[in-house]
Amino acid sequence: MWMTSVLVFDTDTAFARHVAELLGGGGSACVVAAEPDDARRLLATGGFSVFLFGCAEGPPCPLGLLDSARRLAPHAGVILMVRPDQVRLSIQCMKRGVDDDILIPFDMDCMLRKVAAVAQRRRLVPPPSVADRDAPGSHDPS
Repeated sequence: MWMTSVLVFDTDTAFARHVAELLGGGGSACVVAAEPDDARRLLATGGFSVFLFGCAEGPPCPLGLLDSARRLAPHAGVILMVRPDQVRLSIQCMKRGVDDDILIPFDMDCMLRKVAAVAQRRRLVPPPSVADRDAPGSHDPS
């Protein structure tokens, strides 16, 4: 059986830890990144099938992290955890290639299904070639 490995990032680190604990109880292997740079470093290892991303109210949302995720881990699926008042953020993230989103508060069974579905879809899509990743214009400016 293939285990889903999930990297969880939210600007509210306590919330990210809680989500990781819940997903871990559902059978996923989870790691929490406390800072955007930590998330980038972890994504570069290639060890995650899903990147679960969220931004709490308050500090600006590090949208460049989504661009980095696509560049550093093109095989990984990305799911946005979106709060009810973040419709604009959801639209921005969809334009940046997020695979799916889930509204907070979420039903844990729904989250587990979304994580599994995104991981499965990503396993079926071949990763871009090295030439595609190194093409002009594919550089992450953040």
